[in-house]
Amino acid sequence: MKDHSTYETPIKFRPDYEWPASDAEADCPRCENPLMVNENRPEYMGKPWWCSDCRWQFTNDEIS
Repeated sequence: MKDHSTYETPIKFRPDYEWPASDAEADCPRCENPLMVNENRPEYMGKPWWCSDCRWQFTNDEIS
């Protein structure tokens, strides 16, 4: 265990994404189809927006 080390900045498994309202609407920047807002649950580790057509996740910054 002498070789054990930790990162200077700890790894964050659930980033602090800004979550839109559940009734928010946006279009996919890749395929132009409507996006779906994922539910903000503690066990969910993905991004807030989901495109079911191209199967990609997005943040609010990525769709702006």
